[in-house]
Amino acid sequence: MKKTLLIITVLAGIGLSSCSKPGCTDIDATNYSEKAKKDDGSCSYSEKLIIWQSYATSQLIQQAGITGLSIYVDGSLAGSFLATNYWTGTPSCSQAGNVNATIDMGLNKFKVVTIEYRDQDGTSLGTELITVTAGTCNTFEIQ
Repeated sequence: MKKTLLIITVLAGIGLSSCSKPGCTDIDATNYSEKAKKDDGSCSYSEKLIIWQSYATSQLIQQAGITGLSIYVDGSLAGSFLATNYWTGTPSCSQAGNVNATIDMGLNKFKVVTIEYRDQDGTSLGTELITVTAGTCNTFEIQ
């Protein structure tokens, strides 16, 4: 009888502990786990940032003698494009803008990044701070 009671107690304990599997329960996280039942604070985030320019901006920078732009995100070169490349409207998240960057956000759902754009000679034309949010379409229009 005591042996049966011990076995039942052990099995019940195993069953209960498997119901509270720790892990990341946030579907916006890169390490989301469907098996996790209890969030353990381990969720990590990474998000796409689409950087683009409009026709009007393209025309203005060309009139200023600028032939190309280089885009820096948090001090690192994210990409370059010709001044003649533009969008007629905000690109969707499934599209590529003039430059796309992947932002590693660590354990945070939000991250403020610095975007700097430079001309073909490396002269800074502008610097902006923007907030990137996990699980959303993040775009930045150069103006």
